[in-house]
Order: sequence, then structure tokens, then C-alpha cells
Amino acid sequence: MHAIIKKAALAAALVTASSSAFAIDTRISVYANVDTTLAFQQEDGSPLPDSITLNYLPEFKGTAGRPGGLEPWKLNTRIFTNDADKDIEVSLQNALELVPTIGHIGATPVPMTVSLHGVELTTTSQDLSAKDVFDGAIEGVSKPLELAITQTTAGPLTTGSYEGMATIVMRHKP
Repeated sequence: MHAIIKKAALAAALVTASSSAFAIDTRISVYANVDTTLAFQQEDGSPLPDSITLNYLPEFKGTAGRPGGLEPWKLNTRIFTNDADKDIEVSLQNALELVPTIGHIGATPVPMTVSLHGVELTTTSQDLSAKDVFDGAIEGVSKPLELAITQTTAGPLTTGSYEGMATIVMRHKP
């Protein structure tokens, strides 16, 4: 009997020792997108947000009504560079549209417009003139450039959740 109690105590001690060996496993994803010549960031130099939430305004009926839809999103940004004499090519990797993920049957993709400094961005590269963007007030830093994301055609949407990805591609013009 004494041997059984000894074995049970040993087993309990081993279980206790092995369970205290477990630790919390915390993982933090760290990302860095490095270009040694060019950066596109918020006006204060902090990174652009990874995601945004657009506010939806319902349609108002009547003659003084508004068409409803997604409220425009705007953010002042700057381009940081070590060569402010070169023009910059900017484009979208893909046209932005918000695709319904959860919602009612009949929800359709919503075309969106992305613009920078008043220039509507498309999948075709467009030039931002260095003379227009870099005013010399801060060496290597552009003047504030408004980044805007808007619903291409204002109007009501079908109830649901929508998502999309805006990928802005920027590079010095050769």
C-alpha cells in the first residue's frame, strides 16, 4: 500500500512539474517595407494606417435629400525621399472595389476612387512632378498631399459588410 501511495505522489509531482514548465506563447508579427530612397507616410511621418473603416450615411428621400452612401475618407500625407529632384510615378496595383463579404443576397461590389494630391489614381502610372510636390520647405519632404478614398458613384448600398484593398505603388521616375 505504501508503494502505491509513493507512486501516486511521484506521478502527481511529475504532472505538477511538467505543467509548470508550460509558458505563454506570444507572437507579434512585425512588418517593415523598406525602400532606401522613397517613403509614403502620414503628414507627421508616422506610417499610413493598415486599415480604415468608412462611415455609411443612409439615403435621405425628397428634394433636399442626399444620395447616401459611403462618406469620403481623407488623410494628409507626405512623400519622404533622398532625391527630391526626381519626379515620382504613382499608380494603383489594382482598381479598388469593396466586395461584399457578409450580407444580403444582391449586394454587389462597390467601385471606389483613390486620389492623391487631386490626381485620380489608376492602374496606369501617372507622374507627380518633383517641382510641384517638393516645395523645399523641408529638405527631402513633400508638401502635404491629400490622400482620399471615396465611393465612385454616391448612392445607397445593400446591407452587409464590404472589404477591399488599396495598394498604392510609388517609385522614382528613371
